[in-house]
Amino acid sequence: MKAKDILIFVLTVMILSAGCKKKSSDPEITYYYAQAQIRGVNSLFKTTSNFSKFCILTGVCNTFYIDPQASGQNVISIGLPVTVKAGVTYTSDSSHTQVMYIDPTGRKYYSRSGDSLNITVTRWEGHGGTGAGTFSGKLMFEGTTPYVPDSVYITNGSFSSKIWFVIQ
Repeated sequence: MKAKDILIFVLTVMILSAGCKKKSSDPEITYYYAQAQIRGVNSLFKTTSNFSKFCILTGVCNTFYIDPQASGQNVISIGLPVTVKAGVTYTSDSSHTQVMYIDPTGRKYYSRSGDSLNITVTRWEGHGGTGAGTFSGKLMFEGTTPYVPDSVYITNGSFSSKIWFVIQ
């Protein structure tokens, strides 16, 4: 009887451990990101948040970090109008469209009306879906007087993120 109990225990452990192993068919974790060349340097920003209406803009926005532990530097935020649609290019003159970048020293750069910012939305699936697109443009340093005017050019930008609480 004792040997039978041990055999059942060993078989149970083997069956349970076999069920816990990662299978090649298991989906990989998807990381949402923004990436771009900033001042000619490739930068990759990751996010664990979503595009949402809860931001400074009255549109929708998301913030991407190189290192979430250092939230005051190496950050890029993308803002779009609540009525965002796939296949549309939004410019710095579009309502509620903005990109903000905080460089490694903590200096903040913003897109301004009349500048060359373009955000092209290639996918926008609405609440619970994914948003993706490309972006590029000029961002200006926003400091207090006196400050030395400075700008950052962003090229080859792209982003992909989940969308949360954006109901149209």
